[in-house]
Amino acid sequence: MKKILTLAIALVMVFAIAAPAFASGWDIEIEEKELKDITITIDALSWDTVSSSLIGGKGGYKVLEKTYPVVKDTPVRAYVTVTVPKEENLSDDMISYLKGGVSKVFLKIETSNLTDVKVYENGATTEGRKKILFTDADMGQTFTYMITGKAVDSYKDAKVTAKFGVYNEWENGVFTFEKNGKVYTVTHTENLFTVKSSSGAQVSFPTKDSANGAIDTSKYIKVDCNACDEAKIVKQVNNTLAFEGVYDGVVYTSGTFYDALKAAMDEIFGVLGFDYEGAKYMQEDHFTKFFGTVMEGTDGLTYPAGYVAELVTDDPTAKPPQTGDNASVVGFVMIAVALVAAAAVTVKKVRA
Repeated sequence: MKKILTLAIALVMVFAIAAPAFASGWDIEIEEKELKDITITIDALSWDTVSSSLIGGKGGYKVLEKTYPVVKDTPVRAYVTVTVPKEENLSDDMISYLKGGVSKVFLKIETSNLTDVKVYENGATTEGRKKILFTDADMGQTFTYMITGKAVDSYKDAKVTAKFGVYNEWENGVFTFEKNGKVYTVTHTENLFTVKSSSGAQVSFPTKDSANGAIDTSKYIKVDCNACDEAKIVKQVNNTLAFEGVYDGVVYTSGTFYDALKAAMDEIFGVLGFDYEGAKYMQEDHFTKFFGTVMEGTDGLTYPAGYVAELVTDDPTAKPPQTGDNASVVGFVMIAVALVAAAAVTVKKVRA
């Protein structure tokens, strides 16, 4: 009995550790800050209009204390409020973000299991907009948004999430972000990623294709800096790094140029979170994941699936009722552990 339980617990630990390991990415510590200055709230609204109430200038929907169950084609309405304090009540960082620069401040509305989604900003429709940009002109104001839609599936929860924060985004193949007091500009052209620092350090990564971004190992990764000409990163027979000048063909293994090139390489690789051997992939999604969100506040609503009933049928193709998202790996392991433990107890009783 003890051995079986020990094995079961070990399985839980293995899968609990393995689950996060399945996720691929760079070795980067995400320094996302909590949004403190600006407040964001979201409330559920009634299906139909209520004459005694006025929400967003849209004829009046009652604010509900909690969400309601939904099935296919059920109307869903939510109400988002964003309050931006006056300049004297904002942090210096937020003021600088609102006044423009590398990072942008905007509201994002995300939904799941909803169709025909529309967003009404202060009573006027902004349907089709995925983000709503904020600037310094919005200081000291309150903004309201009504989100409408219809449930797609009767067996899934419908969700509405409002996210407000400071973000970096790709625009026309260029992504810019700040880190450690420096500005980094990433340029993505066909089969090439170039990462350049405001210090002058620059590294270019050749890729096999523009979609997947796998590094093309048949070509050299190149380094450049203010104090040196462009050079290729090469390996010596003793497996140490060296640099070969693109224009003069000279191989640098030490000296002033070597030190400048090595410093430039170390800066860019250090910011990206990998060493030379770890440079395997260079996808746009990686930059969005690790450098896209500077700070963020979020609030959301879940409208539970309306069908929660036992399925009694002989039809093997019938779809069982669901009330949420797919279970996690650890969840399945916990179920397995429970079965193992139950079996162990049964064995003990039979032997007794």
